[in-house]
Amino acid sequence: MLITTQNEIVSLMPTARWDRPEQLLGYLEEEERVALEPLLGTALYQWLLTECDRLRKRFVDITSTTIKPTGKAKTFPGVAYADVTEKLELIHNGMPYSGCDAPYEDEYEDVSNVDLVTVRLIRICQQIEFYKMLSHKAGLLNVSFNEGGGMNMVSADGYEPADEKRIERMVKDAWMSAGRAVDSLLLFLEADAKGEKMFTEKWKEADAFYLHKDLLFQTARVLNEYLDIKGERMAYVMLVRDIRFCQNTYLKPRVGGKLLKAVVEWANNGAMQVVEDETDGNNENDENGVSGENNENENDGMNESNEDEGREEAMEELLGMLRTALAFYVESRRTELAPVKEKLARRDSMTDAQQAMAMACQWIEDNLDALGDAAVDTPIYNAVRARKEQEERDKASACAAAERRRREACEQSRKKLFTSFPATHRTPELK
Repeated sequence: MLITTQNEIVSLMPTARWDRPEQLLGYLEEEERVALEPLLGTALYQWLLTECDRLRKRFVDITSTTIKPTGKAKTFPGVAYADVTEKLELIHNGMPYSGCDAPYEDEYEDVSNVDLVTVRLIRICQQIEFYKMLSHKAGLLNVSFNEGGGMNMVSADGYEPADEKRIERMVKDAWMSAGRAVDSLLLFLEADAKGEKMFTEKWKEADAFYLHKDLLFQTARVLNEYLDIKGERMAYVMLVRDIRFCQNTYLKPRVGGKLLKAVVEWANNGAMQVVEDETDGNNENDENGVSGENNENENDGMNESNEDEGREEAMEELLGMLRTALAFYVESRRTELAPVKEKLARRDSMTDAQQAMAMACQWIEDNLDALGDAAVDTPIYNAVRARKEQEERDKASACAAAERRRREACEQSRKKLFTSFPATHRTPELK
């Protein structure tokens, strides 16, 4: 577990006074698995547990005072929070305190960057785990169960009982603190994924991974341009399943898997990867310095460059149209309004999605040549090809019918011509 000691519990909520804070470990263990594993992914979560045990052997407790902002740690860690006032007096006086056989010396040692970053990650996860536990278990923590099924309110000497309003405020504050910690965790891991990549490979398995390369909306920032999610990363994480469902259910059958994959790759790379053939510098030139073959190659290269530029523009245009349609499809699934308005909102979003999808399909049909090989074997390409083949067959049938009618007309004219001659001009019959 990421929280196991009394100091770690009290460091997250210094105003609390639990006689036996280890009794919270059951609640914390449950919340840890439910809240953290989906955000971190199984691989990163298991690795973090192992690292936490290793660091705890060195630092005793993983708290906000474990490592200084300068990246240094105490040579003798483990200063308890419970009697911090008394111990501070002893420390200032240079006297030993319980758990230490020698006077305290303010000495620090350097901490490796890996351990420093790992401790920061553990601290953020501890905040998520603890504050979500408080927001979910406030009712259970307020009531004690006695023998015979009796229930009593838990109170402590020297404190006034909290009224319902203060308890409600505490639950709300704990939930908001947990939400801020979740945002901090996602931003922390996103910054690592764009920088040193210490946790990226393990984090890729999580649903909360900041970059989903198989989707048209890879990040929360991209989704926020088409669908208002207030820039919240958790809103994006909650919509990832809906985005994937709508993309595979509504878009893929209409535009085809090959074209959709090409558009997604374009969205990830930002540019088409054009492989140019390298030419040797020892080619023989003609008297003018440039051979005819080189001129032809240059012309072909210019034509290919123009084609690539047109394909890039087509991909960029198609990407925006498909994202617009996908955003309306997602909106039709995530609307949260009153029951009467919700039905109308879902219907309107689905209507807009279908219209946007129809416009995208029509655009694909009109720009098949610009899309190139990516549009081959798509349903739209197959439909256009089948329609053209049918038109060619109809044209061939019409030509054949016209030729047949012409021959019949000629035959009738010939018969009419020879049967209308006078009897004296007819060819005599052979005897």
